[in-house]
Amino acid sequence: MPSSTHGPPGPDDNLPASDPASLQREIARLREMLDLNSDWIWEVDAAGRYTYVSRHCLALLGYEPEEMLGRTPFDFMPPDEAARIGALFGAIVETKRPFSQLLNLNLRRDGRLVTLETSGVPLLAPDGTLLGYRGVDRDVTEREAADARLRHLARHDSLTDLPNRHYLREHLTDHLSRGGEPLYLLALDLDRFKPVNDRLGHEAGDIVLRAVAGRLAELVREEGAFAARLGGDEFVLVVRETGPEGIRRLARTLRACIALPISLGPERVQVDASVGIARSQPGMSVDALLRAADADLYRRKADRLDDS
Repeated sequence: MPSSTHGPPGPDDNLPASDPASLQREIARLREMLDLNSDWIWEVDAAGRYTYVSRHCLALLGYEPEEMLGRTPFDFMPPDEAARIGALFGAIVETKRPFSQLLNLNLRRDGRLVTLETSGVPLLAPDGTLLGYRGVDRDVTEREAADARLRHLARHDSLTDLPNRHYLREHLTDHLSRGGEPLYLLALDLDRFKPVNDRLGHEAGDIVLRAVAGRLAELVREEGAFAARLGGDEFVLVVRETGPEGIRRLARTLRACIALPISLGPERVQVDASVGIARSQPGMSVDALLRAADADLYRRKADRLDDS
């Protein structure tokens, strides 16, 4: 295994030993190929210390090859990521197996985070002793950011950026399938919203919906809850067990929060919300929980209409 930045071994074994000039030219050619490669090529010893790094590390991480020799990949990662990848790599090393497309976060010299995709193969002595690993890294930061944006769009409402119906079902399914502690689902339907839409137009209605969503998001941060928009002027809040009085108090806080005035240019409007409440039960399905909250919501709406 090489101990400098001259590159992994690879000169043609058939080159005559008596032709040192040809050998040096071959080594220089291989070194240039490695340094110009769009992937970063490296080797580490059995302790995980770099013994060779191609010059592409300068483009990826901002370090010269000489600065990386003798250090480990984990020295260039945030602490939490170093612990995560260290555990994964430890299991790989234990079985001396190759690995591929291992995503890991790295800190550039300038403090920026980059996502690298790492693949490697073990280097073994004739008796099977692990000597280290040889592999490649490539920068997939932009690809992973694009994938993250697509995943976000698939699970969030495009107008309010709250989780959408699909994400809500994922969240509830995960909790209910694990038989976790009971939770409350609050179904919200805005009152006095249609007149805003009809009188001021859909653009004004969108502003109101975004304002309501922002207030729900703030409440979620305070309560450790989960808020989603189902569509139209329907929203849902999911909170862990707080007891009947606690959930009624939260519902009152929720309505008061939504009823605060919303500025629409020179005009201010107010909307209200009807809130239906359902508590999960052992073995309850997501659909059953949603139906129970909807049923309570419509009962409360009907009661408010009867009282008006």
